[in-house]
Amino acid sequence: KISPPRTRVAINHRVCEGCGHCAEVSNCLSVQPFDTPFGRKTTIDQDSCNIDLSCLEGDCPAFITITKPKRSRGSRASSPYQLPVPPTPIPAPPEPPNSDVSIHITGIGGTGVVTTGQLICTAAMLDGSNVQGLDQIGLSQKAGPVVSDLRITRNGRSGSNRLGDRQADLLLAFDLLVAASATGLDAADPARTSVVGSLDVVPPGAKTAHPEIDMPTAEELLERVRAETRPDAHFWASASDLAQVLVGDAVGANVFVVGMATQTGLLPVSAEALETAIELNGVAVELNTAAFRWGRWWVADQAMVETTAAGRPTPVPDDARALEYDHATVLGPKLSGRIEELSEGDAVLAAALELFAAELVRFQNRALAARYLDGVAEFAAVERRVNPGSAALTAAVAAGLFKLTAYKDEYEVARLMLDPDGHAPAMAVAEPGDRMAWRLHPPTLRAMGRKKKIALSTARWRPLMALLAKGKRLRGTPFDPFGRAEVRREERRLPAEYLTALRKAVEGAAAPQDLQTAQAIAEAADLVRGYEHIKLANIERFRAAISR
Repeated sequence: KISPPRTRVAINHRVCEGCGHCAEVSNCLSVQPFDTPFGRKTTIDQDSCNIDLSCLEGDCPAFITITKPKRSRGSRASSPYQLPVPPTPIPAPPEPPNSDVSIHITGIGGTGVVTTGQLICTAAMLDGSNVQGLDQIGLSQKAGPVVSDLRITRNGRSGSNRLGDRQADLLLAFDLLVAASATGLDAADPARTSVVGSLDVVPPGAKTAHPEIDMPTAEELLERVRAETRPDAHFWASASDLAQVLVGDAVGANVFVVGMATQTGLLPVSAEALETAIELNGVAVELNTAAFRWGRWWVADQAMVETTAAGRPTPVPDDARALEYDHATVLGPKLSGRIEELSEGDAVLAAALELFAAELVRFQNRALAARYLDGVAEFAAVERRVNPGSAALTAAVAAGLFKLTAYKDEYEVARLMLDPDGHAPAMAVAEPGDRMAWRLHPPTLRAMGRKKKIALSTARWRPLMALLAKGKRLRGTPFDPFGRAEVRREERRLPAEYLTALRKAVEGAAAPQDLQTAQAIAEAADLVRGYEHIKLANIERFRAAISR
């Protein structure tokens, strides 16, 4: 038996720039985007991670490795709290309307789509049905779309094990994005096809690698599915989130959906046979059995399931909890008053300005935060004059100017590497005795020919990082040893270029539509992502965008 790898990877989202380079080099499903108050960042989905460590090749200092001692088998930590047990007995599902059913299963590679299809096949055969199936995976790799077709019949074999157009009686949607694509809907029929599925959407690798790609919303995807299937037979749940809380692992999501389909009566396979198939499979039997039963309960008593899920605590170690910053103390009364004046009662805008200004104080000092607020105020005044009641341009400038001002040089990276909020993902994975290390590729070593990252123990090197963070006083001065690098010179130029472009865009603005160009320029700051050569390339994209 081969022991699982001892090293796992986490990403400090405060250091992460969300540039997508790690997804580009690894092409991995587990490298996923997520939104934070500081913009779109990247995280590692620990449940689906295959631990090949290819994401570490991403040119970014946000990675932390967690390595278990050699004596450890490298297993994941068990849940720190008692998982809820599905109540018994579960109400009997209705009799299936048809004993012969054609099922179209859609999902993504690496999440157990084919395995789940085989569980259904095994259970159907245990029930005495005839089963034909076809797994359409081709050369699909992890994160690629996967489709499985199943035909369950009682009165002999069907003509083909592949479903043609409009031949599906049931669409099992394990991933909403694939289900709403042509791959998922070609077999659907508005008068015939029922749907049972998960609302969770795993962004494709292209989205993580290229943040500028727009993704359809969940509602848009659902509307596509509704248009091609029976409007009276839709059953959707946030299966991954519920499985994570109720059974301790999101990998139970597919079986949760099968439980839903069983309880609706749309899947003509007995619950007893499906539980026997789970036992025969011999993998995570308790977890999958519980996920299956919770899926049945979601249909039988959705309110009970969601109430149970809502009452579960989030298992995060004490020292990994997000730091609750005291922004008011950091800002002081003068800056706080300026924010109150600038926001004019808009609570959302006030919260954003408070967050960004406080971070700029931590980044440098209150003087920089004051200049930042002056810059935002200039365009807030224009917007209130031209488009009263709107704060869209002001909010965009607030986010964009902050991003360009608080650039991540060596001092800022050192500060954010010690940030408890950014460190929380690593702490959630680590167990007592594990060794944690930052994975860095310092520009100085890179210039000297070092081609690989180095590992620095978070315990041993923490004092040095704290000392480096205090070096922010040197930032932008002639004594800054890092300030002469090309990327640092370019970063210092960007705020002034940004404000100049915005001022030009709002010249003579007299109507709301006159602010559209300024809005686009304000949002273009989001293009400036990444480190070193990646950031330099994105800066050129930004300059091209604001000069149009």
